[in-house]
Amino acid sequence: MELHVSSRSHGDHAIVIATGEIDLYTAPRLQSELAEVIANAAPASRIVVDMSGVEFCDSTGMNVLLSCLRQVRERGGELELAAPRPAVMKILQVTALDSVFTIIPSPATLPGQ
Repeated sequence: MELHVSSRSHGDHAIVIATGEIDLYTAPRLQSELAEVIANAAPASRIVVDMSGVEFCDSTGMNVLLSCLRQVRERGGELELAAPRPAVMKILQVTALDSVFTIIPSPATLPGQ
């Protein structure tokens, strides 16, 4: 399965929308899109990754998300995960990453949505 990634900005935050599977082969696409969003975001920006369309995410994908979280926090911002599906949420819980990332129920909870 493929991974489709897009992004859009809304004032003080950006939303990155991922759809499909994040694995060894597709993670570079997510990394590339997130790197571009981070590079173009103002310091202390809020970046939300809409995970509602992600059916699977392996350790490679989690490492990409962690790396980007580190980069955003170094700039004084925050990277949040929105609406992860149960399979992805289980991986976050098993790896205790659910306590590292801020997880929001839906990107619709953001201002301007």
